[in-house]
Amino acid sequence: MEYVQLSMDEYIQSKNDIKNNLGGIVKSFVRIGWQLTRIDRSGAYKNDGYSSIAEFAAAEYGMNRTGVSRFMTVYETYSADGDTPELKEQYREFKFSQLTELLQVQEADRQMFTPEVKREDIREFQRFEKENEADPARLFDWKDAKSPEEKLKATIQEFCRENKDILNAVYSSITEPKDLAEMISPSGSRSYRKGTVYLMFYDESKGIMVKVFGEMPVDITYRYFLDVVHSLFDEYDAGAHTWEKCFGVLPGEGTTAQKQKEPVEPKMPEYSGEITGKVQEDISAEKVIEKPEIAPAQPEEQIPGQDSIDQHPEYMPEPVQGPDISKKKPEDSAPEIHKEEQKSDPVPENNETIPEAIPEKAITRKEYLETLTLYGWADYVAAAMRTFGSIPFSRLREISFWEEWLCGKVDKKGRPWIE
Repeated sequence: MEYVQLSMDEYIQSKNDIKNNLGGIVKSFVRIGWQLTRIDRSGAYKNDGYSSIAEFAAAEYGMNRTGVSRFMTVYETYSADGDTPELKEQYREFKFSQLTELLQVQEADRQMFTPEVKREDIREFQRFEKENEADPARLFDWKDAKSPEEKLKATIQEFCRENKDILNAVYSSITEPKDLAEMISPSGSRSYRKGTVYLMFYDESKGIMVKVFGEMPVDITYRYFLDVVHSLFDEYDAGAHTWEKCFGVLPGEGTTAQKQKEPVEPKMPEYSGEITGKVQEDISAEKVIEKPEIAPAQPEEQIPGQDSIDQHPEYMPEPVQGPDISKKKPEDSAPEIHKEEQKSDPVPENNETIPEAIPEKAITRKEYLETLTLYGWADYVAAAMRTFGSIPFSRLREISFWEEWLCGKVDKKGRPWIE
Protein backbone atom coordinates (compact mmCIF):
# COMPACT_ATOMS: atom_id res chain seq x y z
CA MET A 1 0.00 0.00 0.00
CA GLU A 2 1.39 3.36 -1.03
CA TYR A 3 1.75 6.42 1.17
CA VAL A 4 -1.62 7.95 2.13
CA GLN A 5 -2.24 11.62 2.96
CA LEU A 6 -5.23 12.22 5.25
CA SER A 7 -6.91 15.56 5.82
CA MET A 8 -8.11 16.46 9.30
CA ASP A 9 -11.70 15.57 8.35
CA GLU A 10 -10.64 12.18 6.94
CA TYR A 11 -8.60 11.50 10.06
CA ILE A 12 -11.60 12.20 12.32
CA GLN A 13 -13.81 10.05 10.12
CA SER A 14 -11.29 7.17 10.36
CA LYS A 15 -11.29 7.44 14.14
CA ASN A 16 -15.08 7.32 14.34
CA ASP A 17 -15.22 4.47 11.85
CA ILE A 18 -12.94 2.35 14.02
CA LYS A 19 -15.02 3.05 17.11
CA ASN A 20 -18.29 2.20 15.38
CA ASN A 21 -16.95 -1.08 13.97
CA LEU A 22 -15.33 -2.43 17.13
CA GLY A 23 -18.72 -3.71 18.31
CA GLY A 24 -19.09 -5.91 15.24
CA ILE A 25 -15.53 -7.16 15.24
CA VAL A 26 -16.20 -10.44 13.42
CA LYS A 27 -17.59 -8.66 10.35
CA SER A 28 -15.52 -5.50 10.51
CA PHE A 29 -12.01 -6.64 11.45
CA VAL A 30 -10.61 -5.89 8.01
CA ARG A 31 -12.14 -2.44 7.98
CA ILE A 32 -10.62 -1.70 11.39
CA GLY A 33 -7.25 -2.93 10.17
CA TRP A 34 -7.64 -0.81 7.04
CA GLN A 35 -8.27 2.38 9.02
CA LEU A 36 -5.46 1.69 11.46
CA THR A 37 -3.09 1.09 8.56
CA ARG A 38 -4.12 4.35 6.86
CA ILE A 39 -3.58 6.35 10.07
CA ASP A 40 -0.26 4.63 10.70
CA ARG A 41 1.17 5.14 7.22
CA SER A 42 0.03 8.73 7.02
CA GLY A 43 1.34 9.56 10.50
CA ALA A 44 -1.98 11.28 11.24
CA TYR A 45 -1.90 10.06 14.86
CA LYS A 46 0.66 12.83 15.50
CA ASN A 47 -2.16 15.36 15.18
CA ASP A 48 -3.28 14.27 18.65
CA GLY A 49 0.25 14.22 20.03
CA TYR A 50 0.80 10.44 19.85
CA SER A 51 4.20 9.01 18.94
CA SER A 52 3.02 5.71 17.41
CA ILE A 53 -0.05 3.92 16.15
CA ALA A 54 0.09 1.60 19.18
CA GLU A 55 0.01 4.54 21.59
CA PHE A 56 -2.81 6.08 19.58
CA ALA A 57 -4.96 2.92 19.61
CA ALA A 58 -4.33 2.29 23.30
CA ALA A 59 -5.39 5.76 24.32
CA GLU A 60 -8.31 6.15 21.93
CA TYR A 61 -9.81 2.64 21.97
CA GLY A 62 -8.15 0.69 24.77
CA MET A 63 -6.48 -1.68 22.30
CA ASN A 64 -3.22 -3.41 23.22
CA ARG A 65 -0.20 -3.55 20.94
CA THR A 66 -0.82 -7.18 19.96
CA GLY A 67 -4.41 -6.48 18.94
CA VAL A 68 -3.38 -3.48 16.83
CA SER A 69 -0.72 -5.53 15.07
CA ARG A 70 -3.17 -8.39 14.42
CA PHE A 71 -5.80 -6.12 12.86
CA MET A 72 -3.28 -4.45 10.59
CA THR A 73 -1.57 -7.70 9.58
CA VAL A 74 -4.87 -9.41 8.73
CA TYR A 75 -5.83 -6.45 6.55
CA GLU A 76 -2.48 -6.33 4.77
CA THR A 77 -2.44 -10.09 4.20
CA TYR A 78 -5.98 -10.79 3.03
CA SER A 79 -7.32 -7.54 1.56
CA ALA A 80 -7.83 -6.93 -2.15
CA ASP A 81 -5.36 -4.76 -4.02
CA GLY A 82 -5.62 -1.01 -3.57
CA ASP A 83 -6.77 1.26 -0.76
CA THR A 84 -9.87 -0.77 0.12
CA PRO A 85 -11.23 -2.66 3.13
CA GLU A 86 -12.50 -5.51 0.94
CA LEU A 87 -11.15 -9.03 1.41
CA LYS A 88 -9.84 -11.13 -1.42
CA GLU A 89 -12.59 -13.36 -2.73
CA GLN A 90 -11.10 -16.64 -1.43
CA TYR A 91 -11.05 -15.29 2.15
CA ARG A 92 -14.45 -13.59 2.40
CA GLU A 93 -16.19 -16.49 4.17
CA PHE A 94 -13.49 -17.06 6.78
CA LYS A 95 -13.85 -16.02 10.40
CA PHE A 96 -11.46 -13.60 12.01
CA SER A 97 -10.05 -16.34 14.28
CA GLN A 98 -9.38 -18.56 11.26
CA LEU A 99 -7.59 -15.81 9.36
CA THR A 100 -5.52 -15.02 12.44
CA GLU A 101 -4.38 -18.66 12.64
CA LEU A 102 -3.65 -18.75 8.91
CA LEU A 103 -1.15 -15.92 9.37
CA GLN A 104 1.23 -18.61 10.66
CA VAL A 105 0.77 -20.71 7.51
CA GLN A 106 2.77 -20.08 4.34
CA GLU A 107 0.73 -18.48 1.58
CA ALA A 108 1.14 -21.48 -0.74
CA ASP A 109 -0.24 -23.81 1.94
CA ARG A 110 -3.32 -21.71 2.76
CA GLN A 111 -5.17 -23.39 -0.09
CA MET A 112 -5.30 -26.46 2.17
CA PHE A 113 -8.07 -24.77 4.15
CA THR A 114 -11.62 -23.64 3.47
CA PRO A 115 -14.11 -21.73 5.69
CA GLU A 116 -15.43 -25.10 6.96
CA VAL A 117 -12.13 -25.89 8.68
CA LYS A 118 -11.83 -25.85 12.46
CA ARG A 119 -9.26 -23.58 14.04
CA GLU A 120 -7.69 -26.59 15.78
CA ASP A 121 -7.05 -28.20 12.38
CA ILE A 122 -5.07 -25.13 11.33
CA ARG A 123 -3.08 -25.29 14.56
CA GLU A 124 -2.44 -28.98 14.01
CA PHE A 125 -1.06 -28.13 10.58
CA GLN A 126 1.27 -25.56 12.17
CA ARG A 127 2.58 -28.24 14.53
CA PHE A 128 2.96 -30.61 11.58
CA GLU A 129 5.15 -28.06 9.79
CA LYS A 130 7.26 -27.19 12.82
CA GLU A 131 7.93 -30.81 13.78
CA ASN A 132 9.09 -31.73 10.28
CA GLU A 133 11.22 -28.61 9.98
CA ALA A 134 12.86 -29.32 13.34
CA ASP A 135 13.58 -32.99 12.61
CA PRO A 136 14.18 -33.78 8.93
CA ALA A 137 15.25 -37.31 9.90
CA ARG A 138 11.67 -38.21 10.79
CA LEU A 139 10.60 -38.08 7.16
CA PHE A 140 7.85 -40.53 6.53
CA ASP A 141 9.58 -43.64 5.17
CA TRP A 142 7.66 -46.71 6.41
CA LYS A 143 7.35 -49.40 3.78
CA ASP A 144 10.22 -47.67 1.96
CA ALA A 145 7.86 -44.94 0.74
CA LYS A 146 9.99 -42.54 -1.32
CA SER A 147 7.81 -40.62 -3.76
CA PRO A 148 4.89 -38.40 -2.69
CA GLU A 149 2.50 -40.95 -4.23
CA GLU A 150 3.98 -43.80 -2.19
CA LYS A 151 3.83 -41.71 0.98
CA LEU A 152 0.20 -40.87 0.31
CA LYS A 153 -0.69 -44.54 -0.16
CA ALA A 154 1.13 -45.46 3.05
CA THR A 155 -0.79 -42.74 4.86
CA ILE A 156 -4.12 -44.00 3.52
CA GLN A 157 -3.17 -47.49 4.70
CA GLU A 158 -2.48 -46.19 8.21
CA PHE A 159 -5.69 -44.18 8.17
CA CYS A 160 -7.64 -47.36 7.45
CA ARG A 161 -5.76 -49.27 10.14
CA GLU A 162 -6.69 -46.62 12.70
CA ASN A 163 -10.31 -46.38 11.49
CA LYS A 164 -11.68 -49.93 11.56
CA ASP A 165 -15.31 -48.96 10.95
CA ILE A 166 -14.46 -47.03 7.79
CA LEU A 167 -12.43 -49.87 6.26
CA ASN A 168 -15.13 -52.43 7.04
CA ALA A 169 -17.80 -50.13 5.61
CA VAL A 170 -15.87 -49.83 2.33
CA TYR A 171 -16.19 -53.60 1.90
CA SER A 172 -19.74 -53.97 3.19
CA SER A 173 -21.89 -50.89 2.58
CA ILE A 174 -20.00 -48.04 0.89
CA THR A 175 -19.98 -48.11 -2.90
CA GLU A 176 -19.99 -44.42 -3.84
CA PRO A 177 -17.46 -41.66 -3.03
CA LYS A 178 -20.26 -39.52 -1.59
CA ASP A 179 -20.99 -42.14 1.08
CA LEU A 180 -17.31 -42.37 1.95
CA ALA A 181 -17.05 -38.58 2.29
CA GLU A 182 -20.05 -38.46 4.62
CA MET A 183 -18.61 -41.19 6.83
CA ILE A 184 -15.09 -39.74 7.03
CA SER A 185 -16.12 -36.11 7.39
CA PRO A 186 -19.73 -35.83 8.59
CA SER A 187 -19.19 -32.26 9.84
CA GLY A 188 -17.69 -31.08 6.56
CA SER A 189 -14.03 -31.06 7.61
CA ARG A 190 -11.56 -33.39 9.28
CA SER A 191 -7.78 -33.54 9.44
CA TYR A 192 -5.40 -36.49 9.68
CA ARG A 193 -1.63 -36.55 9.67
CA LYS A 194 1.05 -39.20 9.76
CA GLY A 195 4.76 -38.49 9.49
CA THR A 196 5.30 -36.00 6.69
CA VAL A 197 1.81 -36.29 5.20
CA TYR A 198 -1.17 -34.13 6.18
CA LEU A 199 -4.69 -34.82 4.90
CA MET A 200 -7.58 -32.37 5.06
CA PHE A 201 -10.96 -34.01 4.37
CA TYR A 202 -13.97 -31.98 3.18
CA ASP A 203 -17.29 -32.96 1.59
CA GLU A 204 -17.36 -34.79 -1.73
CA SER A 205 -17.56 -31.63 -3.83
CA LYS A 206 -14.39 -30.16 -2.30
CA GLY A 207 -12.54 -33.45 -1.99
CA ILE A 208 -9.35 -34.02 -0.01
CA MET A 209 -6.34 -31.72 0.23
CA VAL A 210 -2.96 -33.43 0.58
CA LYS A 211 0.24 -31.87 1.85
CA VAL A 212 3.45 -33.89 1.70
CA PHE A 213 6.11 -31.96 3.60
CA GLY A 214 8.42 -30.21 1.16
CA GLU A 215 5.89 -30.46 -1.68
CA MET A 216 3.10 -28.19 -2.91
CA PRO A 217 -0.43 -29.04 -1.72
CA VAL A 218 -2.53 -31.09 -4.14
CA ASP A 219 -6.16 -32.12 -4.13
CA ILE A 220 -7.50 -35.62 -4.72
CA THR A 221 -11.04 -36.92 -5.11
CA TYR A 222 -12.81 -39.39 -2.87
CA ARG A 223 -12.98 -41.70 -5.89
CA TYR A 224 -9.17 -41.76 -6.00
CA PHE A 225 -9.04 -42.35 -2.24
CA LEU A 226 -11.49 -45.23 -2.60
CA ASP A 227 -9.47 -46.76 -5.45
CA VAL A 228 -6.30 -46.66 -3.32
CA VAL A 229 -8.11 -48.38 -0.44
CA HIS A 230 -9.21 -51.19 -2.78
CA SER A 231 -5.71 -51.57 -4.19
CA LEU A 232 -4.36 -52.01 -0.67
CA PHE A 233 -7.02 -54.24 0.90
CA ASP A 234 -8.88 -56.19 -1.81
CA GLU A 235 -6.83 -59.31 -1.04
CA TYR A 236 -8.24 -59.21 2.51
CA ASP A 237 -11.86 -58.67 1.43
CA ALA A 238 -14.06 -60.20 4.13
CA GLY A 239 -17.02 -57.84 3.99
CA ALA A 240 -17.76 -56.30 7.36
CA HIS A 241 -14.72 -58.12 8.85
CA THR A 242 -12.06 -57.00 6.39
CA TRP A 243 -10.17 -55.04 9.04
CA GLU A 244 -10.10 -58.07 11.34
CA LYS A 245 -8.84 -60.34 8.56
CA CYS A 246 -6.12 -57.90 7.49
CA PHE A 247 -4.83 -57.03 10.94
CA GLY A 248 -5.11 -60.48 12.51
CA VAL A 249 -8.18 -60.27 14.74
CA LEU A 250 -11.24 -62.31 13.81
CA PRO A 251 -14.77 -61.90 15.23
CA GLY A 252 -15.14 -63.53 18.63
CA GLU A 253 -11.40 -63.53 19.28
CA GLY A 254 -9.31 -61.18 21.33
CA THR A 255 -6.44 -59.21 19.92
CA THR A 256 -3.23 -60.98 19.01
CA ALA A 257 -1.69 -59.52 22.14
CA GLN A 258 -4.43 -60.96 24.32
CA LYS A 259 -4.21 -64.39 22.72
CA GLN A 260 -0.47 -64.50 23.33
CA LYS A 261 -0.73 -63.24 26.86
CA GLU A 262 -3.57 -65.39 28.10
CA PRO A 263 -2.68 -69.07 27.85
CA VAL A 264 -5.40 -71.48 28.86
CA GLU A 265 -4.96 -72.34 32.50
CA PRO A 266 -6.39 -75.55 33.91
CA LYS A 267 -9.13 -74.98 36.45
CA MET A 268 -8.51 -76.16 39.98
CA PRO A 269 -11.13 -78.44 41.52
CA GLU A 270 -13.41 -76.63 43.89
CA TYR A 271 -13.20 -77.70 47.49
CA SER A 272 -16.61 -77.67 49.16
CA GLY A 273 -15.32 -78.43 52.62
CA GLU A 274 -17.50 -81.56 52.86
CA ILE A 275 -15.69 -84.82 53.51
CA THR A 276 -17.35 -87.57 51.51
CA GLY A 277 -14.76 -90.30 51.64
CA LYS A 278 -14.24 -90.15 47.86
CA VAL A 279 -11.30 -88.69 46.07
CA GLN A 280 -12.70 -85.99 43.76
CA GLU A 281 -11.61 -86.02 40.15
CA ASP A 282 -9.44 -83.19 38.94
CA ILE A 283 -11.37 -81.22 36.29
CA SER A 284 -8.85 -79.45 34.08
CA ALA A 285 -8.78 -77.74 30.71
CA GLU A 286 -7.28 -80.86 29.23
CA LYS A 287 -9.34 -83.98 29.95
CA VAL A 288 -7.46 -87.08 30.87
CA ILE A 289 -8.46 -89.91 28.55
CA GLU A 290 -9.35 -92.79 30.77
CA LYS A 291 -8.51 -96.28 29.67
CA PRO A 292 -11.53 -98.57 29.51
CA GLU A 293 -11.59 -101.00 32.39
CA ILE A 294 -12.72 -104.59 32.15
CA ALA A 295 -15.18 -105.24 34.88
CA PRO A 296 -14.54 -108.37 36.93
CA ALA A 297 -16.79 -111.29 36.28
CA GLN A 298 -18.22 -111.10 39.77
CA PRO A 299 -17.73 -107.57 41.12
CA GLU A 300 -17.75 -107.23 44.83
CA GLU A 301 -20.40 -105.04 46.36
CA GLN A 302 -18.83 -101.67 47.16
CA ILE A 303 -19.39 -100.11 50.48
CA PRO A 304 -20.51 -96.46 50.07
CA GLY A 305 -17.50 -94.23 50.37
CA GLN A 306 -15.03 -97.05 49.74
CA ASP A 307 -12.48 -96.54 46.97
CA SER A 308 -9.17 -97.91 45.80
CA ILE A 309 -6.05 -95.86 45.23
CA ASP A 310 -5.25 -97.67 41.99
CA GLN A 311 -8.41 -96.20 40.50
CA HIS A 312 -6.75 -92.77 40.64
CA PRO A 313 -3.41 -92.86 38.83
CA GLU A 314 -2.96 -89.14 39.40
CA TYR A 315 -2.36 -89.90 43.08
CA MET A 316 -0.04 -92.82 42.42
CA PRO A 317 3.73 -92.29 42.74
CA GLU A 318 5.86 -92.18 39.60
CA PRO A 319 7.18 -95.66 38.59
CA VAL A 320 10.68 -96.25 39.91
CA GLN A 321 13.35 -97.42 37.49
CA GLY A 322 15.54 -99.95 39.26
CA PRO A 323 15.69 -103.55 40.25
CA ASP A 324 12.90 -105.84 39.16
CA ILE A 325 10.19 -105.21 41.70
CA SER A 326 8.66 -108.58 40.91
CA LYS A 327 11.36 -110.09 43.12
CA LYS A 328 10.01 -108.30 46.14
CA LYS A 329 8.04 -110.27 48.60
CA PRO A 330 4.30 -109.69 48.61
CA GLU A 331 4.43 -108.51 52.16
CA ASP A 332 6.79 -105.67 51.17
CA SER A 333 4.06 -103.80 49.34
CA ALA A 334 0.91 -105.02 51.01
CA PRO A 335 1.19 -102.83 54.12
CA GLU A 336 1.33 -99.71 51.96
CA ILE A 337 -1.91 -100.60 50.23
CA HIS A 338 -3.58 -101.33 53.52
CA LYS A 339 -2.47 -97.98 54.87
CA GLU A 340 -4.11 -96.20 51.95
CA GLU A 341 -7.29 -98.20 52.32
CA GLN A 342 -7.44 -97.43 56.02
CA LYS A 343 -7.64 -93.72 55.34
CA SER A 344 -11.27 -92.83 55.71
CA ASP A 345 -10.99 -89.24 54.59
CA PRO A 346 -9.11 -87.96 51.50
CA VAL A 347 -7.22 -85.16 53.18
CA PRO A 348 -4.85 -83.24 50.86
CA GLU A 349 -1.15 -83.91 51.18
CA ASN A 350 0.66 -82.37 54.15
CA ASN A 351 -2.75 -81.88 55.79
CA GLU A 352 -3.16 -78.62 53.88
CA THR A 353 -6.58 -77.36 52.89
CA ILE A 354 -7.17 -76.45 49.29
CA PRO A 355 -6.41 -72.74 49.04
CA GLU A 356 -9.02 -70.29 47.92
CA ALA A 357 -8.52 -68.41 44.63
CA ILE A 358 -5.87 -65.73 45.04
CA PRO A 359 -7.37 -62.29 44.33
CA GLU A 360 -5.99 -60.62 41.23
CA LYS A 361 -3.45 -57.88 41.90
CA ALA A 362 -2.98 -54.70 39.94
CA ILE A 363 0.15 -54.31 37.85
CA THR A 364 1.59 -51.28 36.12
CA ARG A 365 0.94 -50.73 32.46
CA LYS A 366 4.69 -51.01 31.88
CA GLU A 367 4.71 -54.48 33.46
CA TYR A 368 1.79 -55.50 31.24
CA LEU A 369 3.51 -54.24 28.08
CA GLU A 370 6.64 -56.23 28.93
CA THR A 371 4.61 -59.42 28.60
CA LEU A 372 3.58 -58.65 25.01
CA THR A 373 5.24 -59.29 21.68
CA LEU A 374 6.36 -56.38 19.52
CA TYR A 375 3.11 -56.50 17.53
CA GLY A 376 1.04 -56.84 20.69
CA TRP A 377 2.81 -53.83 22.19
CA ALA A 378 2.13 -51.75 19.06
CA ASP A 379 -1.49 -52.90 18.91
CA TYR A 380 -2.09 -51.93 22.55
CA VAL A 381 -0.49 -48.48 22.22
CA ALA A 382 -2.35 -47.77 18.97
CA ALA A 383 -5.66 -48.64 20.65
CA ALA A 384 -4.77 -46.38 23.59
CA MET A 385 -3.93 -43.47 21.28
CA ARG A 386 -7.44 -43.60 19.86
CA THR A 387 -8.76 -42.77 23.34
CA PHE A 388 -6.56 -39.66 23.68
CA GLY A 389 -8.78 -37.45 21.51
CA SER A 390 -9.57 -35.04 24.34
CA ILE A 391 -5.93 -34.68 25.44
CA PRO A 392 -4.11 -31.66 23.95
CA PHE A 393 -1.30 -32.59 21.60
CA SER A 394 1.11 -30.46 23.63
CA ARG A 395 0.37 -32.68 26.63
CA LEU A 396 1.09 -35.85 24.63
CA ARG A 397 4.55 -34.49 23.86
CA GLU A 398 5.46 -34.22 27.55
CA ILE A 399 7.58 -36.95 29.11
CA SER A 400 5.63 -36.67 32.37
CA PHE A 401 2.40 -37.72 30.63
CA TRP A 402 3.92 -40.99 29.38
CA GLU A 403 5.58 -41.67 32.73
CA GLU A 404 2.20 -41.39 34.43
CA TRP A 405 0.56 -43.51 31.73
CA LEU A 406 3.15 -46.29 31.98
CA CYS A 407 2.92 -46.31 35.78
CA GLY A 408 -0.88 -46.47 35.70
CA LYS A 409 -2.48 -49.57 37.24
CA VAL A 410 -4.11 -52.18 35.00
CA ASP A 411 -5.37 -55.73 35.33
CA LYS A 412 -3.75 -58.77 33.72
CA LYS A 413 -5.54 -57.98 30.45
CA GLY A 414 -4.21 -54.42 30.31
CA ARG A 415 -7.52 -52.82 31.26
CA PRO A 416 -7.60 -49.85 33.68
CA TRP A 417 -7.61 -51.11 37.25
CA ILE A 418 -10.76 -50.53 39.29
CA GLU A 419 -10.26 -50.60 43.05
